[in-house]
Amino acid sequence: MKSSKEIRQAWIDYFVSKKHLFVESKSLIPKNDPSLLWINSGVATLKDYFSGKKKPPANRLVNSQKCIRTNDIENVGITARHHTFFEMLGNFSIGDYFKKEAIEFAHEVVTKVFELDQNKIYITYYEEDQEVKNKWLSLGYPEDHLIAGSRELNFWDVGSGPCGPNTEIFYDRGSKYHEKGVELIANDIENDRFIEIWNIVFSQYNNLGNDEYEELKQKNIDTGAGLERIVSILQNGPTNFDTDLFLPIIYEVEKLSNLKYDIENYFKKNKDQNLINKNFKIIADHMRAVTNAINDGEKPSNTQRGYIIRRLIRRAYYAGKKLNIDQKTFLYKLVPVVKDSLIFDIDINKVSKIIKDEEEIFSKTIEQGRKILEEEISKTKSKLFDVKIAFKLYETFGFPIEMTHDILIENDLDLNFEELNKLKDEHVNKSRSKSITNKFDLQINSLASINENISKFIGYDNLEKIGAQILYLVPKDDGNIENNENSTYYLILNETPLYATSGGQLHDKGYLKQDDNTIELIDVFKDKNNNHIHVVKGNVDAKKPIDVFVDKANRLCLMRNHSATHLSFAALRHVYGEEIEQLGSDNNQDRLTFDFPLNHKPTEDEIKQIEQFVQNAIKKNVKREYIETTIEDAKKRNAIMTIEETEYFDSNKVRIVDFPTITIDLCGGTHVDKTQDIEDYKIISVDSKGVGKYRLRAITSFNAIKNYYKNEIEKYQETYNALYNKYLKIHKEKNVANKPLSFSFTEENLEEKLSSIQIAIQKISDEIKTLNKSKANIDDIKIETEKVNNILFANNVNKDYIKDIAIKFREANPNNIIVLLSKFENNKSLIIITSKNHDVLNWIHKNNLPVKGGGNKLIWQGVTNQKINLDQIKEWD
Repeated sequence: MKSSKEIRQAWIDYFVSKKHLFVESKSLIPKNDPSLLWINSGVATLKDYFSGKKKPPANRLVNSQKCIRTNDIENVGITARHHTFFEMLGNFSIGDYFKKEAIEFAHEVVTKVFELDQNKIYITYYEEDQEVKNKWLSLGYPEDHLIAGSRELNFWDVGSGPCGPNTEIFYDRGSKYHEKGVELIANDIENDRFIEIWNIVFSQYNNLGNDEYEELKQKNIDTGAGLERIVSILQNGPTNFDTDLFLPIIYEVEKLSNLKYDIENYFKKNKDQNLINKNFKIIADHMRAVTNAINDGEKPSNTQRGYIIRRLIRRAYYAGKKLNIDQKTFLYKLVPVVKDSLIFDIDINKVSKIIKDEEEIFSKTIEQGRKILEEEISKTKSKLFDVKIAFKLYETFGFPIEMTHDILIENDLDLNFEELNKLKDEHVNKSRSKSITNKFDLQINSLASINENISKFIGYDNLEKIGAQILYLVPKDDGNIENNENSTYYLILNETPLYATSGGQLHDKGYLKQDDNTIELIDVFKDKNNNHIHVVKGNVDAKKPIDVFVDKANRLCLMRNHSATHLSFAALRHVYGEEIEQLGSDNNQDRLTFDFPLNHKPTEDEIKQIEQFVQNAIKKNVKREYIETTIEDAKKRNAIMTIEETEYFDSNKVRIVDFPTITIDLCGGTHVDKTQDIEDYKIISVDSKGVGKYRLRAITSFNAIKNYYKNEIEKYQETYNALYNKYLKIHKEKNVANKPLSFSFTEENLEEKLSSIQIAIQKISDEIKTLNKSKANIDDIKIETEKVNNILFANNVNKDYIKDIAIKFREANPNNIIVLLSKFENNKSLIIITSKNHDVLNWIHKNNLPVKGGGNKLIWQGVTNQKINLDQIKEWD
């Protein structure tokens, strides 16, 4: 059985073998796209390439994009395939291949890569699209496995802009999932037998409005295949949740609950178990969404995306309470297992803290909401509770409807869910009316209509341009020009010194001026014709010349990191061999990253070699050379080139960046004049990015590296202080071997200082382990015990050793119940340890130990690992 990680990688590898460029998953938070609340599809991050606003890095692309959709949160856990967070596998053609190749690729992936039985594959197609039908027939699919669909079902159209027919691939899981056959697909009936695993959209026409269509000159392919669905089929899971994408999270939740998840209940259909399974699924799904959304920069709040995160956390929290999880905070503990189930970098500490803080807030909110609800219940004279109050609790206080309903049932009251759903729908519609309609950018928008290069980049040699001519000025959202300081425009100039994001390098910062009017620069990108598109905010007069200024300090940082990226690649080839590839790079003013394949985790020695190679190249002070030539000549010079770079150049005019004796590369970015301008180079991490793929992260310049060491020293100082306090607490002696350490931030020998504090941390950590180990050695401790009817009592046990002593006694007396009492100042604690054969609850009641609740806790450690509050603790003398 293939793992989800292997399945995802198989998809990517196949399309890369078909000359597709792999595009990494982008953030869930849309960038410069107010039409979307979340990235909700595989194509959402690629829209500008399809609309013609930007030139794609390649005309064939493949990705596995993380997505969030929250329009049907209430269905999560109830159906087999509803999720808030999911991954969409995609392959895309932008003016390259079309129907024939797209269908051939799909057929080969489904039957050869995923090895699904072709006899169980069913296809839908647009009823007027005979070309698609004939292509599927030619690949051996019988007529009765091809279902013609209406315009409503198999034609993708959003009212205006690009549109076209589509074809969908379904997999038949057999009659045990539904007794009816192919009519389920034909009638578009939701079912668990025929699973749609792939949708191919043929972007063929331009909708001009008023039922007028024209053929697109540039025809595109946009596909989407649900990873969770494919994994459930290949791993034979009854639902998407019964796979290695969700089960590890569910099993982690089981450790916190006394209830269990049952995969087979899909077929058993036990009602009580259905509810239990539902709550496990809600937690697993919502924690995947919450973890990734917070990691991408969003936080719980009362507005927009933050509100969605807050709502998901609260639904998951309440689901945990329904699973009898009695811990005040518990969801945050699931973040590590969520990370392990996926391939994305997750900052576990950051995400866990935000979730834990939100749990603590909600635990208080529950009490507040419960008080309001109980007060309203006391006023209610009807058996039907006021639905507006229930909705207000839900909308204003975040009090879950399910919780309200449970409390109402306890008080013999009911709730009109039909009226409640109407209130919800009204609220959603009001929210939608205030937001921008979610639609694909128009293929015929203003930028797409430009079909030639009309601007010139002069930023290699100039950092300002006085009196640039405005060739093109259009409101960013294709509306009317408001002509005020809050207006945002797309701006094209005849000449610009501002570098546009491309080739792995971020765009320049800077500003523009007309007379005394300063205009804010937001972004610079390239369109399909390599025009530099400036996104600006302010009052712009299209008839006046405009002055353009590059932020010089920021440009220098960009050049350092870009040049260091080239040196990093050379270093990797030096250490691992010339066959090493560049899988991606990204550099901005703060740092650089470089992705590369390797069949083993880079060792510390190898990382040091890479770092040393770049540092030596900097010290050589090699002068950089620019060479303009052709692709053919670049190949003769053995220039290193990537798919990403070659797409940015005309084959007859390319630019080579040469650091003689070190590396020669095809590149359109900006670079330092000589290697010594980089100043210094430090690798700060080399992390795994999936099977056989690693990401190197580095920084440059004396100042950046100095600040890095200062921050690291400060962080490790806090770690050391915490360990030192723990050491003192365990040691309990005034004259201890270790002394407090303090590391000053003088600029000399910062690397040595960091190394020293790391060594100190390791040393004190080892000593704490030794102290803990010696503490657990209780053979010499004298304890008076009393044995009564197979019950071994010990009074006045040292509280620091009580758990270790209890475990030791159980090993020596496996057939006895061990009861240990510890007293420290005004606090008392009782530990009961048993073997598997003892009924502890029954024993407690027989011995008249009260269990109604109170300030002290009775804890026994054994099979059940439960806690019971006591009004008092019984003592034995």
